[in-house]
Amino acid sequence: MEHFALLRMLHGVAGALLLVTFFALAGYCWRSRPRPLGAAEPSAETQAETGADEPAEADVEIAAPAEPEIPSRTSPWPALCAVLLLLCLVGLPVSGWWLAHLAGWPLGQPWLLGSSLLFLPGSLCGLWLASRVVGRKPGVRRGLGLAVVGLLCFGASLGLMVVKPV
Repeated sequence: MEHFALLRMLHGVAGALLLVTFFALAGYCWRSRPRPLGAAEPSAETQAETGADEPAEADVEIAAPAEPEIPSRTSPWPALCAVLLLLCLVGLPVSGWWLAHLAGWPLGQPWLLGSSLLFLPGSLCGLWLASRVVGRKPGVRRGLGLAVVGLLCFGASLGLMVVKPV
């Protein structure tokens, strides 16, 4: 029975890690959103309309010395989150089936079937979200939409697993 407790603990850790990676990937989507630029400079058309060829002396700002550009490096964290998500998505059904087998629960119980059915769209959303974040085209609306749908599916599945309504 000791290995049952260990497997149950590992299953819980994998479930928590799944939720953490979902939140991390959603955070990467949120950080990739376009940021508003500063005040826009007047266009050539507005300068022509006002008759101003050059800005007035009061409008001239002294530019600070330009900082050297640091080459942008890609962070390994989104890829690491995607790998952890994939490992959890593969490991959770296996460990869940093993736990149900060791506990003697028939797989036809409604709470097991329901959580299995919720796991499928949640995992598809997670894989799609991870591929968008790692591919650097997250898009805030679609990425956060995927994260919300996936988290709702996994949250409902987790609720069914914890409550075990018979």
